[in-house]
Amino acid sequence: MDAMTRGLLADGHEVKLLSITTEKHPWSVESVESDYIAQTGMETVHVDTRINRVDAFANLMTGDSYNISRFHAPEFERLLVHVLQRNVYDLVLFESLFTAPYLPVVRQYCDGPLVLRAHNVEHRIWELMAAETDAFTKRMYLQHLAERLKAYEVNALHDFDAIAAISTKDKEHFEALGCTCPVFTLPFGLDAAEMPPATPGPVHHVFHIGAMDWQPNVQGIYWFLDHVWPTVLRELPEAQLKLAGRKFNDQLQVNRTNTVILGEVENAWDVLGNAGIMVIPLRSGSGMRIKAIEAMAAGRPVVSTSLGMEGIHGTDGTHFYLADDANSFAQRIIDLHKNQRLAHDMGAAAREFVETEFANEALIQSLLRSIQRIFDL
Repeated sequence: MDAMTRGLLADGHEVKLLSITTEKHPWSVESVESDYIAQTGMETVHVDTRINRVDAFANLMTGDSYNISRFHAPEFERLLVHVLQRNVYDLVLFESLFTAPYLPVVRQYCDGPLVLRAHNVEHRIWELMAAETDAFTKRMYLQHLAERLKAYEVNALHDFDAIAAISTKDKEHFEALGCTCPVFTLPFGLDAAEMPPATPGPVHHVFHIGAMDWQPNVQGIYWFLDHVWPTVLRELPEAQLKLAGRKFNDQLQVNRTNTVILGEVENAWDVLGNAGIMVIPLRSGSGMRIKAIEAMAAGRPVVSTSLGMEGIHGTDGTHFYLADDANSFAQRIIDLHKNQRLAHDMGAAAREFVETEFANEALIQSLLRSIQRIFDL
C-alpha cells in the first residue's frame, strides 16, 4: 500500500490516504515522515479487530463473514463521509477485501470509479488452512469461516467497478468465480531508489522472515522445523537457521537444534541482506509474497513451495528454487550450501529479475493505463 501511495505521488497525482489501524498493525504520527503525512493528508481510525469468542460464536447464528465484519466500524464510516462530502475524487482504491464493507457509503458520495486492489483471494487462504489442520473441531470451524468468506467475496466481486489482482493466478481465480467487472493484474512494486545494494555473495545460514500472528506462516514454519530442517542437519550438522518476525517467541517455546529466534527486527533489510538462504515453506495462502520479492531484490537465493512463489513468474532453478515435498525442499537448501557459485549466481539473477519485473514506476504506469482503458478516461 505504501509503494502504491508513493508511486502515485511520484507520478504527480494528488492522493488522500485513509487507513484503519489495529492492535496488530498500529500507527503513530512519530513513525511516519512528516512530508508523507502532509502530501497524503493521512488520517486513521483505530478499530479493535481482535477475535472475540462471544462475537465469533454469535456469528455462527448469522449469515455474515466474521473475518470481514470485524473490520467494519461506524467511526471509520463517519470519517469517510466527512472526507467525501468535502472533496471530489477521480478514483477510489480499496486496499484489500477487508475494506469492502465501506463500498456502499463511498458509492453514495463518489461518482468516480471504485476499484478493489485485491491482495489475495481471501477465502482460498482459509480453505487451505482448514485442509492443513488435523484437529477435527478446528478444521470444521475453519471450513465454516472459509465458506462464509467465499460467499462474501463472490458477492463483492460484482459490486466494484474493477478488480486489480495482485497476480495472474489470482486474476484467473476471480474470473473463475464469475467476476463480471473488468479484472487486471497489478503486482507489488519496489522503488529502485529504496532498495539496498544487492549482496549475492556466499551463504552461511538459512533464514525465514514473517509474522507468526498469521496462521499460514505458523503452519509453514512447523512443517519446515518438523520435516525439512532435520534432513538438512543430517547432511549439514553445522547449518544455522534464523527466524525473524513478530510473535516468534510466543509460538516457539521449545528450543530447536541450531535455530536462533531473532523475533521482531527493526529493519527487515538487515536480515534479508545478511548472507542467508531465504526459505518460504508456505502450504496455505494466496496472493503474492512481498518478502520473497524483497529477498530476491537483496540478491539472496530463495527456496520456496510453489504456493510461496505464486504470482512471481521467474524460472525455477535460475531465479529461485521450488520444492513442495520435505525431501526436495531440504535438498535444495543443501545444494545451495555446498555450491557457493550456484548460490551467488541465483542471487544475482534474482536481483536482476526484480529490477526488471517489479519496478514500482512501471507498475504505476500499468495501473493508470488500465484505469484509462477500462473507464475511457
